Amino acid sequence: MKKILFVTHDTNRAGAQLFLLNIMKDFLASNYEISLLCLLKEGALLTEFESICEVKEIPKVNQSRLSSIFRRDHKKQLIRFIYSNYQNQGFELIYANTIAVSSLAPLLKEVLKIEMLTHIHELQFSLEQYSSEIERNELFKKSDKIIACSNSVRDNLVSLYPHLNTKTEVIHSFVENENVLSVFNNSSKTEIKKEFGLPNKKILVGACGNADWRKGVDVFINLINHLNLHYPGNEIHFVWIGLKSEGSFYEHVMYDIKKMQIGHLLTLIDPTPKAIEIINAVDIFCVSSREDPFPLVMLEAALCQKPILGFHNTGGCSEFVKNEAGILSAYLDIANMARNLLLLANSETIRNDKGKAGQQSVINQYSFNNSMLSLKKQI
Repeated sequence: MKKILFVTHDTNRAGAQLFLLNIMKDFLASNYEISLLCLLKEGALLTEFESICEVKEIPKVNQSRLSSIFRRDHKKQLIRFIYSNYQNQGFELIYANTIAVSSLAPLLKEVLKIEMLTHIHELQFSLEQYSSEIERNELFKKSDKIIACSNSVRDNLVSLYPHLNTKTEVIHSFVENENVLSVFNNSSKTEIKKEFGLPNKKILVGACGNADWRKGVDVFINLINHLNLHYPGNEIHFVWIGLKSEGSFYEHVMYDIKKMQIGHLLTLIDPTPKAIEIINAVDIFCVSSREDPFPLVMLEAALCQKPILGFHNTGGCSEFVKNEAGILSAYLDIANMARNLLLLANSETIRNDKGKAGQQSVINQYSFNNSMLSLKKQI
């Protein structure tokens, strides 16, 4: 079996990192030798990564001294680090996870002179946010194979870089279906609502993710405000899972919530390992993202038979939902999303039908085993 050097930007609890952790566990169980190199050795998943393999961090760069001379010195330092830690260690493959490692992965390829597979989890905004054009060009030039986590990601890549067409394959991201289905079948909704202070007799609309502009926390809040203004008296309560209750972004969110006077309609929950249990306790799941390549939390919600609200032209949500597993609105059409939400809230039959369709779609098309088989064919 091959010895693989996995490369990631950090070990935070987010989709790309969770995906990486799951595939690394499977590679280890299949007798591959694995190691992990991080740009930043920090995040909630670090302990789990360290339980399965050696985890190293690249030498830190002093951001205040990024002159051209210092960059050259830092590159020399990185080269020495790569030689001393990975040269002659028998690695046969570099697995670069996400565009966020584009500053490092090409140098690894240059020094180690082994095959490199790059896994892209990003659409256009994130590609530009987490890498420079020079870094992207170098990464794609040095990559022997590229995996896109959804058709939307592949289509975007090939439209921007037509020469990548022949070496880019789609392998859909996945979740651990059996674990999520276990929560779906065994978790007590009543107990979870009690634990997190959620109302027991209202329709609950959930959303989940690291809160930022791309995830559309403001869109979610404006949806609540629209319903409150135009459809007052509805029996709907909203839940966002994963918003850290600190920092400037949180303060900006709370400012709007207070100005809109909607705090009584919304529960904000800090990042928690019980996210799936909370999702299982809601009635409807909302993907308010402006851009999301193939949100894993969407698959988790679908496995829990939650009908999904989302927007067209945002990536993986519209690719998955197709108005079968939920209802889509035009991009950022909050008024239409509100009407769709009321349709679902007022019809248990429609909620059940779309929830079951979504669950079956995940089971049939996005299983861990199928995606791992496809992935190992690329190794």
